Amino acid sequence: MHFRLVLCCSLLLAGCASRVSPSDPLQPRELLPDPTFAGWFHIRGLGLPADDGNVQGVFRTSGKIGEPVWTLAQWASKHNLADPAVTRQLQIDAHRFAITNASKRVSVDTRSGEIELALFASACYDHPRLQGESWPHLLASVPLTDTRYASRSCRVATLKRLDVSFACRLDAFDDRHPNADPKLHAAQFQLFLYVQNLKQGDDGFGDMMWFGIPIFDNRFPIKQESYQRDGGKADASGKFIYSLPGKACLADGEGFVRNGKLLAGKDARWVDFRINVAPWIVYAYKLARKNGYFPTTDLQDLYVSGMNFGWEMPGAYDASMRLRGLSLVATPAPITESQSRGPGATQDKAGGHEGPPRQ
Repeated sequence: MHFRLVLCCSLLLAGCASRVSPSDPLQPRELLPDPTFAGWFHIRGLGLPADDGNVQGVFRTSGKIGEPVWTLAQWASKHNLADPAVTRQLQIDAHRFAITNASKRVSVDTRSGEIELALFASACYDHPRLQGESWPHLLASVPLTDTRYASRSCRVATLKRLDVSFACRLDAFDDRHPNADPKLHAAQFQLFLYVQNLKQGDDGFGDMMWFGIPIFDNRFPIKQESYQRDGGKADASGKFIYSLPGKACLADGEGFVRNGKLLAGKDARWVDFRINVAPWIVYAYKLARKNGYFPTTDLQDLYVSGMNFGWEMPGAYDASMRLRGLSLVATPAPITESQSRGPGATQDKAGGHEGPPRQ
């Protein structure tokens, strides 16, 4: 995971969808500011050593004029999406838009709220990836709150529920990596929430963990629960990564492999993902504390500040995933007397951790 994704949450949109109506603060509310992807995308560069990875262009997905809502990241790949010499932007009709080059394609249907992320990683490698080398990414990210004035709707300790739902279809998958080492090479499509300390003035302000929903990994029919330090390359964040057990996220318990067959291409089908992540985030935080992370951060300090989803390919694979119906609905818990006194009123000492929430 690239550390720049943490930094991009530092100054976010003040007009996010997570603003709370003071007249009805306990109603469920959608946290996504733009569920149909009509709000345009910033395009970041390729990252070091190619460039600094800052915003270099815009992918236009409507007639909107204004600051883009979403961001596309393309770390450690080739063929910059912001370079018009190698990239084409297309408007297919009034609601469908695409941007494409030799190693990547992103297409959006703003009427159906559908997005395709295609990464052709074989075009990015001139040799099999070695230990410690970076790998190509294609990620879409969005802020969920302004980190300077964090929304109570995103505060972990006051969430009764945080229901994440979407569907994915693996439109294409081509393994171009013979004799792959599963410890070094993979094609992974994941969704990550940024769980971050946003208590102003706190020593741990900005500290965070990656909270993952595993969607596809070519090495496993369904991924098991996992946690680790973000590493494996020079620019890794070094933060705690927690990834849910795949079966807990799948609506029918089945993923992209049925009876030993990968459901891709002509066999592709929509796979539904639905889970209330609120109790799992608390569990992951306690697990992180047990393993030496968040040394000065209490549960009351944590907010879900943003998210990303997309491909990471430490291997020569070409694949296209389509996602639709993305939703993050937060249901606040009733405000207790201690919570009304502010974030410092109660603390979670996290001396140990409980088992995972029941599935």
